[in-house]
Amino acid sequence: RDVGERDFLALESIILPKGVYGGIGYEFQRISDVPGIISTLYPIYKQRPILLKNSCAELSRGSPDWYHGVVRYDTPPFGIVFVAAGSRVGYQWETLHLFAACEVIWLDPEPDRESIDYEKYIEELKEIEQHGYFYHGFQQPPTEEEYHHFWAERRG
Repeated sequence: RDVGERDFLALESIILPKGVYGGIGYEFQRISDVPGIISTLYPIYKQRPILLKNSCAELSRGSPDWYHGVVRYDTPPFGIVFVAAGSRVGYQWETLHLFAACEVIWLDPEPDRESIDYEKYIEELKEIEQHGYFYHGFQQPPTEEEYHHFWAERRG
């Protein structure tokens, strides 16, 4: 039997293994791999966001892009998560424990100001921005050099 988009409508969540795109704790090898991973998962998220609600992925500690951070109990922003404001979907990089985030990379355009979704979009966007973008000016993890410069400036 062919499985289509109308099958499993009552499915509210799916827990995929770590080795599968969208699996909880999926590890990617390079920061540059993420746009491809996101483009694979985006149609699923757009159609049934609840299925990927708890999905998160992170940079493998064996990656050549990995480096140690200056905060002993957290990492640089090496995790990625989907975010949504109204009908607008994007993703952002965040630290693995304290959830200090980079700026959102939006995949959808901003809703039209006249649309019925615009008010909900603005409300949910404010929630996202209320947490602040700790790594302001970065849409992806800074290089190791940028990271250490960023922290040197913060420490004054």
